[in-house]
Amino acid sequence: MKLQIKDFNEVLDNTLKFDFYIDRMEDVELKERVHIIGTAVNNNGKITLSGHYTTKVNTQCVRCLKENVVDLENSFTATYLDEAQYNKYLKSLNQECDVTEEEIYDQIIDDTIDLDALVREYIILDLPPYPQCYPNCDDESHIEKYKDDGIDPRWQQLLQIKN
Repeated sequence: MKLQIKDFNEVLDNTLKFDFYIDRMEDVELKERVHIIGTAVNNNGKITLSGHYTTKVNTQCVRCLKENVVDLENSFTATYLDEAQYNKYLKSLNQECDVTEEEIYDQIIDDTIDLDALVREYIILDLPPYPQCYPNCDDESHIEKYKDDGIDPRWQQLLQIKN
């Protein structure tokens, strides 16, 4: 879904509410559609988005390689600036400076804000880096077969140097 800046002129208090679904997403295998709800507030060219998403994503267990479904649910926020304010913001940044979360802005491109791309970034960041079956894998015999708590013989001489 793309928010058009001109749509803010048609609503009271410069506030847009959104409630929509995404069926497909690049680089993310969705088990069910992504449900997104939230609001966007326009304050003289500075648009603040806040919302919430829920979905289920297909992953693969890193231990047994079986399909694993992960429930994802989280809130998101973002602040966008129109082109003039964004250029002013970029000029105000020093080469080396501390930037807090409240000072991170994105640019409005072609008078639209792409909510699909924003939510996709949040989903990718929320995915577990090493998804596993919960609480344990069904068949751990293969895992136990290759489990070895011993020391690799190639490192044995290095351990002797340490002593």
